[in-house]
Amino acid sequence: MTSPGAPPATPVDMAAVPSPVRTDAAPLLAGVIAHTADAVICTDGAQRILIFNPAAERVFGYRRDEVVGARVDCLLPRSARDAMRPWFDGVAAESGDASEQPHVWGRRKSGELFPAESSISRLTIGGATYFTALLRDVSQERRAAKERAAMLARTFAARTAAERAEQRMTFLADIGEILHSSLAVEETFDALLHLIVPELASCCVVEVLDAPGQMQRAHVLHGDPAMQALVERLAGYPRQLTHYLARESVDAGTAELVAVVTDDELRSLAEDDEHLELLRTLQLSSLIILPLHAHGRTLGALMLARGPGAAAYAEADLSLAQALALRAASALDNARLYDEAQRAVRAREDVLGVVSHDLRTPLSVIAMCATAMLGEASAGQSPDPDTLETIQRSAHWAQRLIQDLLDVSAIDARGLSLVRGLEDPRLLVGRAVLLHGELATERQIQLVTEPMDLLPLIDVDADRIVQALGNLIGNALKFTPYGGVVRVGAANDGDHVRLYVMDSGPGIPDEDAPHVFDRFWTAARNARVRGTGMGLAIVRGIVDAHGGEAWLEPAQPGCGATFSIALPVRSRAG
Repeated sequence: MTSPGAPPATPVDMAAVPSPVRTDAAPLLAGVIAHTADAVICTDGAQRILIFNPAAERVFGYRRDEVVGARVDCLLPRSARDAMRPWFDGVAAESGDASEQPHVWGRRKSGELFPAESSISRLTIGGATYFTALLRDVSQERRAAKERAAMLARTFAARTAAERAEQRMTFLADIGEILHSSLAVEETFDALLHLIVPELASCCVVEVLDAPGQMQRAHVLHGDPAMQALVERLAGYPRQLTHYLARESVDAGTAELVAVVTDDELRSLAEDDEHLELLRTLQLSSLIILPLHAHGRTLGALMLARGPGAAAYAEADLSLAQALALRAASALDNARLYDEAQRAVRAREDVLGVVSHDLRTPLSVIAMCATAMLGEASAGQSPDPDTLETIQRSAHWAQRLIQDLLDVSAIDARGLSLVRGLEDPRLLVGRAVLLHGELATERQIQLVTEPMDLLPLIDVDADRIVQALGNLIGNALKFTPYGGVVRVGAANDGDHVRLYVMDSGPGIPDEDAPHVFDRFWTAARNARVRGTGMGLAIVRGIVDAHGGEAWLEPAQPGCGATFSIALPVRSRAG
């Protein structure tokens, strides 16, 4: 194992090595080296091994006779041999003091590499140079240190996980307590949003759905007050009720985690270019979207969002959000049931009011007319035609009240029956106008059908749409003064057909506008005929059942009121 071209090295016994100590000390020195716990390796100036103690044999796996005379390179990894030569040269140029190389790598006979700590010293005897290396195998210490570090890391991770679990349970317990502290829907939404922001999100959107899966309203909150006005613009979407932010998650019935929001993701959420630009401006960097389910019904959806600089959502966040969604859905369901119960009580009172007051009026008229006719009959007189006509009108009015009550009940129970067919919107407008022509003439009001272009067919229940349009026309005739004009028409509005009724009446005050479609609500305006407040509520119920939308156009000074109905254009199969 000697190096090529080098004279062979003779195994050196300590007794044969020149020593500055007394000859009788040589056996003592050899015994010390033999029993040293660290590996002792001595080489000549050519770095050929002369001494290889038992500790070195145990460390490297070589027997002494296998390496004595070989270059020390055989104990080093290939990658370290060239790097070590300048180090040996440096030691040779120094004094005999030891030079430490704290971290080196050795190579065992098996080829295994191991970490070691070593020091090398130079000794000159009789003009000859010798190097002595003391080396200690620290692989076990390194392994033990790594195991200790790993154990500490596991302990720290377990403690951190336990602390997070405790925080999570505390957070969820607080949420459950706060969410169920009130049965008022708006208070529940407000509590939910302020629990989520900023604890779990910088921005939160709760979308509430009705039974057909259309978005009714969005509740929004941003942790940055300066961004609140911007995020509130989200409440103006969707313009198409079926295209809301969490639609895909609700349709799939599963939670969605978007760790990094890309522009393509924003495009998939946006309804139009303006909506897309709004989402970009909000700088949503990470999203969690969850449907809110309770008792087999989808109540809405929850969207949590983080902005730039915040950590991306991970699976642990999704798990917490899902637990939150369960509690939120339960609280919202309780609030919804309570709200429905309250509305049922109010509806019952309203119905009793209609029956006791509005229905009593035509019945009283009929009773009085019947009494008058009995008196005329007793006197041998023929019935007065005006009295008979009054009875007929009163009976029709009572029937209309009863039918309206039945329609409102059917709408509340989601049981409004529809018999759909492909219809021409222009013919529906014509039918509604024709039914109210006599009433308009009686009230000296012009009922005008607006010019209409060719329109796409719509898949609707014709009688119900004529009823809804008729309610709008009747409402306009009621509030339009003598000599006024009511205009009815239809127009193509992209993927919808818009039916509209415009009147030249006094218009609707801004404070009344939010209530016009509420059941049993009547405006404090001058009208020839007192209404029951069911007509416009029935309009919205019919339109909603068709997947459309009914609304009051923004008020224009001196232009009366304009009501619109948007019905989706789709094939009969759609």
